[in-house]
Amino acid sequence: MQASLIAGLLAVAVSLSSPLQAEEPEGSRARISLAPSQVTALREALRADAAAARAFEPVKKLADVALQEKPHPVKKIVSEGRLHSDPEKIQSLKARLDLFKVEALGYAYALTGKTEYGEKAREFALAWARMYEPGDNPINETEFIRLMKGYDLTRILYTAQERAEVERWLSFMVERQKGAIRPAGSTSRNNHHSHRLKIVGHVAFLLADSDLIRWVVSDTRRHLNVNLYSDGSTFDFRQRDALHYHVYDLLPLIELAIAADKNGVNLYAHTTPEGAGLEKSIAFLIPYITGEKTHREFVRSSVKFDLQRSAAGDPSIQVGEKWTPKKAQRLFDLAGYFQPRFHQVTFPGEDGAPSFDRLLAAYRRWEGW
Repeated sequence: MQASLIAGLLAVAVSLSSPLQAEEPEGSRARISLAPSQVTALREALRADAAAARAFEPVKKLADVALQEKPHPVKKIVSEGRLHSDPEKIQSLKARLDLFKVEALGYAYALTGKTEYGEKAREFALAWARMYEPGDNPINETEFIRLMKGYDLTRILYTAQERAEVERWLSFMVERQKGAIRPAGSTSRNNHHSHRLKIVGHVAFLLADSDLIRWVVSDTRRHLNVNLYSDGSTFDFRQRDALHYHVYDLLPLIELAIAADKNGVNLYAHTTPEGAGLEKSIAFLIPYITGEKTHREFVRSSVKFDLQRSAAGDPSIQVGEKWTPKKAQRLFDLAGYFQPRFHQVTFPGEDGAPSFDRLLAAYRRWEGW
């Protein structure tokens, strides 16, 4: 991150501490997105620092596009276990872009103060809550946390009845996810359960459900104990022989750890009895990013579908292809929330411009919360 950005945002974070929208009713303040002081500081940064404004620009651009659109919810998202050419999967992923729009609209509302962004986020979120029928596959539904964050940021704009409607729907999503756990199967140890915990955990913290929070914290620690190894590798890396899945497994766990930290729960620091932990598993990737090591993907994968996807020409799954470090960029941007050294890792071809995820992560560190 550029030195000017660091200096400028640090100054803003130190000087601005008054909460935004203190008049909000109890229960309406954000729980999984931006703290009030963070909103205040980020608003000032967007006015005062060009690099911060550049980081926010793609988010605002997506929100601006969404203002001119209508939501396109579907009853069911189909993705996991389907080839990339499957028409139903293609249609599902196109519809799922709405969830990214809700998130962008929520951040645009919070950081610009313009009500039209929040009202459009509300329109999209309600359309999905009224149409989508939650399933039990966490891979299909993992991006719903983007809608949750958009809702979190705009909840004050909903009527009490609308809030109850959205929150009942999210609670049903949790019921479906928890009901699908198969303790004896590999999905209880691999990225499936990481994504399931991310979904359930975000709902738990968003709704401040103390019983559900206790379950999530306990089961996340259990999951880390069987998912992470002391050498930094993950169950997914060993099962799929792919850094692609190592990253895909860790991303939801870091996202969950951030939501937990915002609510006073430290999952990031959990160390397994064998000495494994999230920080060690993220650092496992650094030699592959710097070029000290290389890895050919999926060569010894034990999952037959990897071979099928590769044979079908899926660009994301090609057996023997050299892993691309850029695929870990977002993981490192998010992980900098806990460990600043992850923001110091240089990725090949990096242009030095901070991402919005990195900007948000840096604010946690500088504000000291």
